Amino acid sequence: MEIIEWTESLSVGIAKVDEQHKMLFRMMEELDQAIRNNEESDVVEDVLTNLFNYAQSHFSLEEELFRKYKYPETALHELEHQRFIAKAFAFKERLSTRRPGLAIELLNFLSGWVHNHIELTDKRYSKHLRGCGVS
Repeated sequence: MEIIEWTESLSVGIAKVDEQHKMLFRMMEELDQAIRNNEESDVVEDVLTNLFNYAQSHFSLEEELFRKYKYPETALHELEHQRFIAKAFAFKERLSTRRPGLAIELLNFLSGWVHNHIELTDKRYSKHLRGCGVS
């Protein structure tokens, strides 16, 4: 399992958003450590709950910026957020089955999704917001 780490190439050029993206990566590292250390399932679940709550808070910040600065792809971006939340919570529910390998599968999903979402989706809105003077 390879956790994708934060690099400056993932920066969207908006300080608050970059700060939150970095925190998401740190939280995924914490989840990775809990899984690697074979922590009790309730420890993994607590880390995961914190990560999901933080992700939802982050999505709210982005969506607030979209509305404030009239980002034309708001609906599409919000739909991606909703799909992520639905899939992430479905994974979380399945964790209770204690199926071997499921936590790693979840971590791979989270890591890949966050990286791709920043690279392919967030960088599109960053151009619009920076054009409106957001930094």
